[in-house]
Amino acid sequence: MQYITKRLLFLFPVMLGVLVVTFFIARILPGDPLFLMLGKEIDQDLIDRTRAEMGLDKPVVTQFYIYVRGVLSGDLGMAWHTGNPVTYDMKFRFPATFELTTLGLLVSVAVSIPFGVIAAVRRDGVLDHMCRGVSLVGVSLPSFWLGLVLIYFLFYKLHIFPPPLGRGPIGFALPRITGLYLVDSLLTGNIGAFFTSLRYITLPMVTLALVNMAPLTRLTRSSMIEVLGADYVRSARAAGISERIVTYRLALKNALLAPVTMIGLMYGQLLAGTVIAETIFSWPGLGLWAVNAAASNDYAPIQAFALLAAVLRVIVFLIVDLVYFAIDPRIRY
Repeated sequence: MQYITKRLLFLFPVMLGVLVVTFFIARILPGDPLFLMLGKEIDQDLIDRTRAEMGLDKPVVTQFYIYVRGVLSGDLGMAWHTGNPVTYDMKFRFPATFELTTLGLLVSVAVSIPFGVIAAVRRDGVLDHMCRGVSLVGVSLPSFWLGLVLIYFLFYKLHIFPPPLGRGPIGFALPRITGLYLVDSLLTGNIGAFFTSLRYITLPMVTLALVNMAPLTRLTRSSMIEVLGADYVRSARAAGISERIVTYRLALKNALLAPVTMIGLMYGQLLAGTVIAETIFSWPGLGLWAVNAAASNDYAPIQAFALLAAVLRVIVFLIVDLVYFAIDPRIRY
């Protein structure tokens, strides 16, 4: 408990650093957000009045103080490009990102870990060579290209999956309980909506899964090979312990430390915003929201997005450390 408390306290200096960096970087970016918000043909008096109302006429240090005071009170500002408070947009869009990234990571882990373990156990076999070849190709493929290829073949050519229009067809909506369409459709007993949501999330989910699958499989394989060559594994085999117990009870547990670290890194990055996948598939999550904010030079959403990304990464890394405790008892001491 003391360790968890220390890590959570470490979150505050991280947040302060992110606030400082994102705030001042956003202020030195070229372009005036007021021209983008009001238009260049608007009267200069209106622009000056709006600038004063939003506090943009004050010194940058004063603006930073006002912004930090607002963050501490739960006010992250207004998103000019949507006309909504930043907290409203984030609350509305985060479930879409969370649902997509969680499913994509679960599929990636469910495929990568078994394949990596089997490839290590049957080293230099046919399956091992196939696994290494597929992993090499997967690492080489950029995610945006892979997403476009899936759209072209599975939607445009074969008509297996629906067009990349977000979480559902135009006008598709569900009673908002959790914000997770697959969960909400089951909670309301709407099986048709469940399968509709599943069809629309499949292509972006597969894109994320394939991108993360290759490096995770390679790491699992190499980690498993290293552990299988350890002295205690050879001693267990010499003692007559069955190969199944040696592989899946002794070796696998220690081999999972490195993959768990990578899974944490992947999940933190994905939760911070799957920018490419959400942009390609018009997925209404935080990534697409941040891209639109950056294109509009909208300060508040960019700063809030960076702050949320930092918080999520610290929390995910804390969870990874706790998983370490469960996997390797030596770490507890």
